[in-house]
Amino acid sequence: MSKKLKMILAVTVILVGAYFIHLALKDDVQEINKAVFSLNQQNTNIAHIEFLDNKQAIAFYEWGAHDNLHFGSAIFKKNLLGWKFVHGSTGTLDHGYKLDWGFSNLEFELSGYTDLIRGKILDPRIVEVTVQTTNGNEFKANVIDYNKDEKFWFLVSGGEDLLGSTITGMSSDGEMIEQIIQ
Repeated sequence: MSKKLKMILAVTVILVGAYFIHLALKDDVQEINKAVFSLNQQNTNIAHIEFLDNKQAIAFYEWGAHDNLHFGSAIFKKNLLGWKFVHGSTGTLDHGYKLDWGFSNLEFELSGYTDLIRGKILDPRIVEVTVQTTNGNEFKANVIDYNKDEKFWFLVSGGEDLLGSTITGMSSDGEMIEQIIQ
């Protein structure tokens, strides 16, 4: 192999290596934030990003004005070029309820996960959310605080069917504040 060819090969290997190091060092949160804001939804506020693993994530966010506020989720997968928006869903909040909910089927978007159920907590007394499936299995949802005085909840399953579940919002002393039967 000639010297010139060896030099070109070495430079190519260095450039490819530098590119992959650059991708590895990118700030995942910043990249997902940028992708959510690129959806161009008015007054977007990201509440939380849940990393399911190092290549799959869910961003929970709200957008719109107070009288027409939407809450939802955006599904992301990481590939060689960075984080890619795969799917999203939002719904308008109905302030007549104390607990909001929405459902997303994940089985075609994320490997190892089948269902996502989530919603905004609209009554400050609710501190715990449980989800009881049609099979009778009960799960405690994750409750996330954000923006100092706001909360939302979510549950991701890896095979359990969450559609048709009963969702219960409870106070700190165990009082049922609201129950939703889908």
